[in-house]
Amino acid sequence: MAGPAMILLAGLLGYLIGALPTADALGRLWGVDLRSQGSRNPGANNALRLGGPVLAALVLVVEASKGAGAVVLGATVAAEWGAVTAGVLAAAGNVYNVWYRFSGGKGLGITGGVLLALWPTVLLPLLVLLVVVVIATRSSGVATLAALGGLAAASVLWTVASLPVAWGLADGGELMAAAVGLTAVLIPKHWHDARFRAPDRL
Repeated sequence: MAGPAMILLAGLLGYLIGALPTADALGRLWGVDLRSQGSRNPGANNALRLGGPVLAALVLVVEASKGAGAVVLGATVAAEWGAVTAGVLAAAGNVYNVWYRFSGGKGLGITGGVLLALWPTVLLPLLVLLVVVVIATRSSGVATLAALGGLAAASVLWTVASLPVAWGLADGGELMAAAVGLTAVLIPKHWHDARFRAPDRL
């Protein structure tokens, strides 16, 4: 197992990757300012509203790639715990971005990329849950909270039942740590959306 210093280094690298203002840059190339127009959120949903499906797809792919890349780099630096730490802090870099005075996106795209590299077998069930709840409630905040609850439950199930993670880079207690970390990063903003914002499609 890698030492604490290497795990911290992996986390720092993950945070810096997550904080890269790629969605903002893509929006500007498209002629829109995601941080001052629409919902003012530099993410795929606002990109869809302001720039259309191609821009939204580009933003989603790039954000997911950042998440997956952070996990792979973290694993290279500090093995499995480096992967978990880098993935969680990449999501934190997106949501609490140092370049934007610790504000930022909602973290869904980058979290999808983190799970794709870290724990791919949980990603499809969570996406299905997310879609079902957003259709039922028309609230992206409520749907995200449901998906985060599903992630926490899945971490227990996968650990107790030793279910496969496919090509993922985490196992056992690492899955629980990833679920707790990602939930802690994402839940404050989405809890606010679920309580105080009008229903909104993803």
